[in-house]
Amino acid sequence: MKVLVTAGSTQVPIDQVRVITNIFRGRTGTSIAKRFDKDHEVTLITSSPGLAGSTGGCSSEYNMRVLGFKTFDELASIMEREIRTGGYDVVIHSAAVSDYRVAGVYTMNGDQMEEVDASSKISSSSPELFLKMVPTFKIVDKIRKEWGFSGVLVKFKLQVDMGEKELIQISSRSREVSDADLIVANCLEWSSEYALIIDRDNIVERVSRINLPQELERRFRT
Repeated sequence: MKVLVTAGSTQVPIDQVRVITNIFRGRTGTSIAKRFDKDHEVTLITSSPGLAGSTGGCSSEYNMRVLGFKTFDELASIMEREIRTGGYDVVIHSAAVSDYRVAGVYTMNGDQMEEVDASSKISSSSPELFLKMVPTFKIVDKIRKEWGFSGVLVKFKLQVDMGEKELIQISSRSREVSDADLIVANCLEWSSEYALIIDRDNIVERVSRINLPQELERRFRT
């Protein structure tokens, strides 16, 4: 079985040297890829190739193929290419993807807001800077609808400060929007302890964080 796993965080640039990103490194996705690597053909797309024993290309410790990325655009491009041409049976999309990108950087000039040139490095002399942020597209929603993937799709959903009942409701709707077969849901407060796996029948299973890779792999055994 051919399995594609994404892991890690995306960057969106402010200028040529500054970026906005998030706190996630890709440990969960990497551990899932390692588990599947025991019996399947795995490609891991990650912002932290070193966690898989790789600097890009092949892993020195595992059989998996490892592709690195830094930015949102790089991840989207690599995923589209791989999904359209790779013949994958399973896509496990656990990467923490940026929800917004920078559409402009501004400062105040008197009582007027003036756009700052962000094509190189923005000067640090401005007393205040304002970022205009616009939504990115949802990569996971393109996997089936635009990129033609017909295999098993696993989506991830993270929320903050939310009860399980509300999390399950939000995650079930999110799974439907992306036409995913499974969604792995958790909250930041307890994400290191356990996760919820929700299927197409809205059956919920609570799984410890340490057992999540094994449980996902178990579901695909033939």
